[in-house]
Amino acid sequence: MPEMDKIQRLQALLGDVALTDVADFADKAEEVEPAVVEENPVDTKQEPDDVKEEIPFQPFMFPSVRSRHIYEGTDSEDDEYITSGGHVDTKERATAPAHVPSKPAKVEFSEFKDYHHLQLGQLAAEGESFCPFQTIKKYPYVYIGVSNRQRVVEAYFDKGQVYNRAWDFFYLHRLTADPNQQPIVLVPTSQFEYFLSTINSKLDTYLSIPSGGASGGFKVSFKLDGAPHPRYLGRSTNRVEAEELRVGIPPRDYRPAGELAESEDLSEKALIAFKAKIELITKAQKGKKLANKEKQKTERVAKQQSWNHAIKRVQRYLGIRDIRRGHHAAIRQSLGSSGLEWAAYDEAVNAAAAELPPATIFDPQTPVTFNQEGSVIFVCIDVEAYERNANLITEIGVATLDTADITTMAPGIDGESWRKAIRARHFRINEYKYLINHEFVDGCPDRFEFGTSEFISIKDAPQIVSTCFNPPFSGPASDNKLEDQPKRNIILVGHDLGADINFLRSIGYELNNLSNIQETVDTSTMWRYLKRDTNIRNLGSILAELGIVGWNLHNAGNDAVYTLYAMLGIAIKGLEKAEGPKEHQEDGWSSGGNNSDGGAPIPQRGNS
Repeated sequence: MPEMDKIQRLQALLGDVALTDVADFADKAEEVEPAVVEENPVDTKQEPDDVKEEIPFQPFMFPSVRSRHIYEGTDSEDDEYITSGGHVDTKERATAPAHVPSKPAKVEFSEFKDYHHLQLGQLAAEGESFCPFQTIKKYPYVYIGVSNRQRVVEAYFDKGQVYNRAWDFFYLHRLTADPNQQPIVLVPTSQFEYFLSTINSKLDTYLSIPSGGASGGFKVSFKLDGAPHPRYLGRSTNRVEAEELRVGIPPRDYRPAGELAESEDLSEKALIAFKAKIELITKAQKGKKLANKEKQKTERVAKQQSWNHAIKRVQRYLGIRDIRRGHHAAIRQSLGSSGLEWAAYDEAVNAAAAELPPATIFDPQTPVTFNQEGSVIFVCIDVEAYERNANLITEIGVATLDTADITTMAPGIDGESWRKAIRARHFRINEYKYLINHEFVDGCPDRFEFGTSEFISIKDAPQIVSTCFNPPFSGPASDNKLEDQPKRNIILVGHDLGADINFLRSIGYELNNLSNIQETVDTSTMWRYLKRDTNIRNLGSILAELGIVGWNLHNAGNDAVYTLYAMLGIAIKGLEKAEGPKEHQEDGWSSGGNNSDGGAPIPQRGNS
């Protein structure tokens, strides 16, 4: 074949314009310039006529095949981005940080495989990587940041421009048992990578296939293992041709002449693998909306489980739940050289775990059985602000429960006896003592039920509050030799705790600076897990359901004490809480089983 004929054939395959001579082509190949069709992407008639004549388009239609439509969706532009394209213009480069993302390598002509020799229905090579064409159409709306999205959309995607280049389409049938029988249209991943390199070269962007889990939908490969396999559909260079191919996908039993009968039955392993690939493709096609939905579900489940773990850790601190960390590791170590298969090995681990002593024991008439982990001190805070100006702090309440004080004390029903060990302080701010809430809540700053209120100035508040986080921890100084006290770990407690932390921060006291705060506990989220309820409940309603009468709520000192009451009640009720209905378990409310102990503490960081 003459040199120029080879060049023109290559140009037709890639969608590039006609060139005048071989030297010009060599320069183009070195620079890997994009197709001229991107210069005028809306007008498909700009493609040279001589290229069309060199390789005329013949739709790969099989006359006896009944067309089956697949849903390709629309070029919706209302999908939003997930990741940014990372474009840096020339003005920004002069002052940009030293680290600039490297531009993805261009795909050279030699890497762009020619599929034109394939017949309709011919199997793709084993291991060939594909991505759904629907995912390509949504790429700028899902994976390109705001700064670059509009430029890319206008030049290469808007008004169907994505069709105006050479695409080799493949089709993939689903399993016969799949309720959705619409075939999936795929293109080779290599062609999409070349498309991105074309955009990068023309627009000076840094687009690439997403990294991490998102890349799976762009690089799906298939084995010849008896499962449905991608088959060649045909080549398209514009939207009309693509539509003709789309509506002419052969039925699942169509085979090109000369294809050998399938010799391999579909194994269980191959079936599972194929289903996983279809799920990956489906998620990629649906774009960000599904990705966001999955992300939100993952975050919600993780949040709900963190509430559950907090309850279990409180139970460990109180001594009513055993520490189970390390037990499973010890069991696995003992079985390490057993030679069991994986399934039998897991069964042996679970059987050994079932033989462990009970993880929880609670007898209201008997002191706790287990060691109280860490001998911690629960310190609860509550802050009241003026309802018309939240910057005006009117009251601060601090309540303390030292687990060392209840080690030998029987808890009583629902922890009633333990409540007597709680110490409390109530501070009223002198400058704002005349401000009493009455419009949105019934304030009662003069009715502290657990001691005598202390009046302090706003400037002294940080220092005075800090004394509650040091020995004697709200107790009488005469009860402790302060200089002999070792540093104790604190569990910071509150009801909607983040708001109270921010209130104290506003007057100059930063709780996050305390190195001995081991973790935080929020009774509002503990209750939500206990009741398997996503709605936030106020302290008064929780106390009522626990059978506790809360006198003069919205007094900061009273609320701090009653929050510790609620914490004790939830921890004890949590021992009785069953796993719950199956739908609760599937919705992220699973308790993790009796041998789960809540894991390691979660330190307090940030605003809440």
